[in-house]
Amino acid sequence: MNTIGQNLQEILLSNLNPQSGHSQPISAQNDDQSTIQFQLVWKNGIAFTVKGWPHFGWFYVEKDTQIVSPAYDYRSIDERTLSVMQHMIDEIEAGKYNHKKTLKDKIRDTIQNRQLSSFMNYTKWRELIGAISEIKALPIKYKTIFENDCPQDFWTLDGDEFFLSMDKALIEWFKISCTIEKQEYLGQLLKPKMSVVSVRDEVESILKRYSINYEYDEKDNSLVIYGYR
Repeated sequence: MNTIGQNLQEILLSNLNPQSGHSQPISAQNDDQSTIQFQLVWKNGIAFTVKGWPHFGWFYVEKDTQIVSPAYDYRSIDERTLSVMQHMIDEIEAGKYNHKKTLKDKIRDTIQNRQLSSFMNYTKWRELIGAISEIKALPIKYKTIFENDCPQDFWTLDGDEFFLSMDKALIEWFKISCTIEKQEYLGQLLKPKMSVVSVRDEVESILKRYSINYEYDEKDNSLVIYGYR
């Protein structure tokens, strides 16, 4: 069964048994963006969601808008894909996800169990990350509230594919190095010259601009922002 030239929502509605889930109306789609193509919602805040494009996308179960199941991809809506979708819908109906904890639930439980206090919010993290992303090759490291061991080495935002999409409510502390190591090209026959440049004033200026509290870590020569403490 091919979805090209057909309405994906109509195909799914005619081939899936929604059980007690209610189909949500889907607004006009922009083919250039990944958008919700189909969604069934239950009264307890659980939803079966198909997101992507008519020719490619993902489907999964959400609870309070957070994914609580594996995400499966599709490239066409064939019998196998419909079978997996129906199985997930049947699992919802059977109550499998009623008591499934979301990431938000797990974060809240960990904060309460460790008696941590929050020092950052979504807006401040967004402002901070947006600003320091303009500093090329800036070394950073961070620890999440679920980790027991502290990372030893610095890396860069550019080299961390997970960080930008990660829920920043996970961050226990975030360190920004006060120096950047730069490489100067001297020609094909000479080794590049390495130099260390201080960015402490630039980073502190960003932190003060957004009223973000921080501390100086002398051992790591870094500025530390605490998400929780």
